[in-house]
Amino acid sequence: MDGLLPLVLDVPSGVWEWYSDYRFAIPLWLGILGLVLVAFPVRARRGRGAADLTPRTALSFARGWWFVTPTVVLALILVVTFTAGAVSEPDEVTGRYTMYSVDLGGERSMGTSIYGWFHSVPCLILIGLMIVIVILDLVFISRPALDHDHERDVHIRSVRARNVLLVGTGALLVHLGLIFGSLAGTASIRSWFPTSEGGVTFWTTFAALQPALTAASSVAAALGLTLWAAVALSAIPSTRRASATVRS
Repeated sequence: MDGLLPLVLDVPSGVWEWYSDYRFAIPLWLGILGLVLVAFPVRARRGRGAADLTPRTALSFARGWWFVTPTVVLALILVVTFTAGAVSEPDEVTGRYTMYSVDLGGERSMGTSIYGWFHSVPCLILIGLMIVIVILDLVFISRPALDHDHERDVHIRSVRARNVLLVGTGALLVHLGLIFGSLAGTASIRSWFPTSEGGVTFWTTFAALQPALTAASSVAAALGLTLWAAVALSAIPSTRRASATVRS
């Protein structure tokens, strides 16, 4: 352990500063990259497409209930983002809205970092970009004419549409997990002051939520990574056993 500790600590300060500033956006950038990759066809189309008079839209190959989870996760992100942003304050040194302080009275206060506007505004822009790319992906999947093998083509497009939503949902979940982890750290702040009647301990108004936020952080991140893994596994071609014909 003594030999590994210097390796763990020997990281340039600039790297830590970069990670601290952009860690919440990393899952969203990965999600955008994944959405660009899954937009391309898995298999090359052979032959000409079959005529189909049924009008196709961006939702033609997606199920309605597939949008429930990403909608709920997105709504939760927006609620947490605007709530945390509203209580954030500018840092006295950098001027960035990354601080949270509690007035303790008697010219005393305590403060710590929080997921404020400095972090959340760029992430909201990236989330908006992700939504646009998701819509474009679904349109890209539905536009070409159907192949002669109608059932197989519909199945492939449905899988691709599902993967688009899984990649986007996974990015939102990992992003939400990082937000919950940050808020759990904010909720853990404590302060102690001596008085004539003994020491007094102070904590945040949402300190009781720390265990729940910590658990939610792990669950959200694990679910997001699981969805990404499911998409990666779906890209692996399945091995089919050829049926042998036995003649008597």
